[in-house]
Amino acid sequence: MSTEAVRIWRPTGEARVVLIAGRTLSYAVEPRGEYVFGLIESGAMRSRRGRERRLIGAGELVAWDPSAPHSGSGASGEPWTARLLVIEAPALDGALADPESPTLVRGAFPDPVIADRRLAGSFRRMHRALAPGVAQLELEERLGGWLREATASAGDGPPATPPAAADLRALQLARDFVGEEFRREIGLDELAAAAGIGKFRLVRLFRERFGLPPHALQIAHRVRAARLLLEQGEPIAAAAAETGFADQSHLHRHFRRTLGMTPAQYRRRACGGGPAG
Repeated sequence: MSTEAVRIWRPTGEARVVLIAGRTLSYAVEPRGEYVFGLIESGAMRSRRGRERRLIGAGELVAWDPSAPHSGSGASGEPWTARLLVIEAPALDGALADPESPTLVRGAFPDPVIADRRLAGSFRRMHRALAPGVAQLELEERLGGWLREATASAGDGPPATPPAAADLRALQLARDFVGEEFRREIGLDELAAAAGIGKFRLVRLFRERFGLPPHALQIAHRVRAARLLLEQGEPIAAAAAETGFADQSHLHRHFRRTLGMTPAQYRRRACGGGPAG
């Protein structure tokens, strides 16, 4: 029997959420504006984030914010089985867009292991329910409800100082501009002009608010667009060309850094079979 069997899918109507389930020996994620939530269902993994090292076992829930890359390997060289939810920060913000909900900031999960079996159980139920074809209302209710639970459990840290209204407006304009124009090469002067703010201040605000510079957000958009094309069966070279990458090797390098697998592996796991339950 193969040591790895992974399935990747998106719930219908929510392109900014990726669900992953299955058995693997390793993973590596460089989050670029994405949160990663996961539940170990069997086996154990050793995680690494900077100098942090953790052993995470069956039944334990993890929450990785976009503040740093992280990776994992099977304890004692054995595979483990897990469920993962990868969600873009804007989608998470949208799910929490309620005056009564807590607001997440970069670095909101300084300790990624959440010792809450009730929350782990609700994550498993939510993950199983978000199968392809789930109704939009159920998707929003289940995903939003669980995210509110998770953010409430992480709400013990000091409140972040919100940016000034003018800075928030500039950041939104800049983020939207990058999202609309990610396929072509844009310069910092052009981006700053679109946002109506000085370019060095814009870069500083980007790092403070989103945890990454503008060019990294551009690459993140390209990778996400390539994921969607690969899920539809698009050839890798064509996906690279259509999403602004210089060539297939450029896509391969960034793809492997962000999700720990090659474009070919992702395409196979998203288009083929894998554990569904």
